[in-house]
Amino acid sequence: MAEKLIRRGEVYWIDLPDKGGHELKDKHLGVVISNNRQNQFSPVIVVLPLTSLKKGDKIYHFEVETFINNQAGKILIDQITTIDKVKRLGDLAGKFDEKMMIKIERAICFILALSTEALAEELAERTKTKH
Repeated sequence: MAEKLIRRGEVYWIDLPDKGGHELKDKHLGVVISNNRQNQFSPVIVVLPLTSLKKGDKIYHFEVETFINNQAGKILIDQITTIDKVKRLGDLAGKFDEKMMIKIERAICFILALSTEALAEELAERTKTKH
């Protein structure tokens, strides 16, 4: 059987193990944030889990609001994790566009205290290569 091609920005059903703490567990949507080269060659990928958004739920500055598959939700940037591609990755559920990925990247920079200058340079380089 051919291995599926996994791309950054794609949203899959993922099965998160119970780690015994406050992390999400069981089946959730998750957005792939690892680069496409890693996704191709590594046995694990880096994902951010999504959870549904209920009326009255807050969106914190380290979360990104989403709407996918007719469901309001939020991306839990502070729960970045790796998963095994074979054991924990389910069906493709959708894909986020570049605008949404930029929101996610900004939130990752915030949560990990990364330089936004480096992100700006990367985005400028991406723009150059697309045109």
